[in-house]
Amino acid sequence: MSRLQKRLGKARVSRTPTPMTTDDEYESDTGSVASVDSLWGNDPESVDVKGGWQDEMLETVDSLSNRKGSSVAGREELLKSFVRMASLKVLKEDMLTGRSEELVSTLGRMIRSGRSEKEVTLTARSISLLAASIPELGSLSTAIVPQLQLTISNGGSASAVPAMIYAMASIAFFSPTMTSEDITPLIDFVVEIFESNGHAISHGDDDEIETAAIEAYGILLSVLENPDDSIRQTLPVLVESLSSASLSVRLAAGESIALSYELVEVSSDSEEEYPDTPPYDDIDQLTTLLSSLSTASTKKMSKHSRREQHSLFRDILRTVSTHQPLPTQKLRFAKREELRLNSWEKLLRLKHLRRIFTHGLHVHLAGNSHVREALDLSAPLEPNSPGSNSDDEGMTSVERRSLQKEVRRLREGRVQKDRKRAGENRMIDVFGEDDGAM
Repeated sequence: MSRLQKRLGKARVSRTPTPMTTDDEYESDTGSVASVDSLWGNDPESVDVKGGWQDEMLETVDSLSNRKGSSVAGREELLKSFVRMASLKVLKEDMLTGRSEELVSTLGRMIRSGRSEKEVTLTARSISLLAASIPELGSLSTAIVPQLQLTISNGGSASAVPAMIYAMASIAFFSPTMTSEDITPLIDFVVEIFESNGHAISHGDDDEIETAAIEAYGILLSVLENPDDSIRQTLPVLVESLSSASLSVRLAAGESIALSYELVEVSSDSEEEYPDTPPYDDIDQLTTLLSSLSTASTKKMSKHSRREQHSLFRDILRTVSTHQPLPTQKLRFAKREELRLNSWEKLLRLKHLRRIFTHGLHVHLAGNSHVREALDLSAPLEPNSPGSNSDDEGMTSVERRSLQKEVRRLREGRVQKDRKRAGENRMIDVFGEDDGAM
């Protein structure tokens, strides 16, 4: 049994449930595992979305649309129900039986006039889920994106702003109709947010908002047809963000810098690894700063945070200084499939999908065609066809917890010590098929 399987084995045998977090903790967290636990506990199998879930979904949508006489608490519960089902099941337009545009309109009104921060946050999460499940809904890009941008600009509640930023990025990322010309203004918008440390939207020095804006920038950058101009304009701002006192801001900025160097074009007639004009003028200053972050040691950082920062910035430094790609890793899911992570673009996309679907990610990796296309996976097999993994029936709660742990490990930038060796042959088996590990 491998060292990794042993580690996963330790995680699997720990089945003691942790106390459910409070609603206040949920409101302050827009995409972490803790925010999911606050909705329905730590064990995905404790959520029953099997029998009659489509009927429940329709009832939820109808109740959301009927705002008259509803209470804030009631709407929050309905939104929680929608988020729960859309996370753990693959939603398709025909399942809504003609209610899809009405649902989009309802969510737009709730963004505009939500009565609590939690209601707006849950609404934004619902929009992200809808964008990743039914991106062909045209009103998402024509009506919801402008509404999100306006609400963010007007200084909406601070705790809901990160979720709204992620929702805006999700619509643009998955939209089949938005072009680079449509997305560029959104990139300029989020860059202005983190360049001003949040002051541009009246939320100055808010680390969560700044982190969300930088992460949204990376997602949006990855779908531009020609990102060079944006990269060259934004790199100085990202480099400045590396000096932030916030670990999450530093990590997000570092990943976006690595993505920028990965995406920048190299002249076809050049034998050099870099383009004729480097994307950032002072490469010596940048590599010195990255090197410092990959070795920095201070008592102000926990041992875990230091390890996370050192590991990630070693990979970032290698990409920036020698143009080497992210060390290849493979993530196994649905028992018969694996996801090959060999680029910063794919890693950042996986992280964003994790924010959207939380512990329902495995369902959408297996059965959501839009998610699979974003990660260069083949189209999903039809349900009940040989080799298919319909919904989550092919995974146990143990396997799901292992997948969550592994995606979290990848998100934190930690890789095996043999990163410099034959990475092509490295396999991360998140299921630890050796029963002896139990």
